[in-house]
Amino acid sequence: MADARQLFSRRFFTKSAAAVVGGTLLPAELWAQDAGAALKSELLMDVVFDVATPHNLGSRMIVPVTGGTFTGPKLKGTALSNGGDWITRRPDGASLLNVRATLKTDDDQLIYMTYDGVMYTPPGGKPADMYWRTTPRFETGSQKYEWLTRVVAVGVGVPTPGKAAYRVFQIL
Repeated sequence: MADARQLFSRRFFTKSAAAVVGGTLLPAELWAQDAGAALKSELLMDVVFDVATPHNLGSRMIVPVTGGTFTGPKLKGTALSNGGDWITRRPDGASLLNVRATLKTDDDQLIYMTYDGVMYTPPGGKPADMYWRTTPRFETGSQKYEWLTRVVAVGVGVPTPGKAAYRVFQIL
């Protein structure tokens, strides 16, 4: 007789629960990743936006994007001056980011980049303590860069005086 502890181990329960949806058993290849599995990523690009003086509207701040650059293994170019960041400051000290920018590649293709994010520095913290993450999405009419429309990406803010700078990674 099988040991009851083996039959009802946490791992068995987790995999069984993940495999059954609406009473239907899913094939093993559709099971969720093990909790210990790490996400893999690769650098998509470094982005440095030039920004103008913010417009302070109380709990909202609008920061115009006036230009900038981006560079990565598969694309590079400049940011156009028609973007901005609509920041909402929360009472807990965190800021919610909502950014829209148009990128122009070095081969004259346009890419619309938008992202939401969170920026937070603990009270008394230094710039190195800042949590600054974004979730970029891309739109383009360019066949060469349409692969970007199927990418899941995460941006990590890089404190840079007078700029909004990010390292953007593609999640593989």
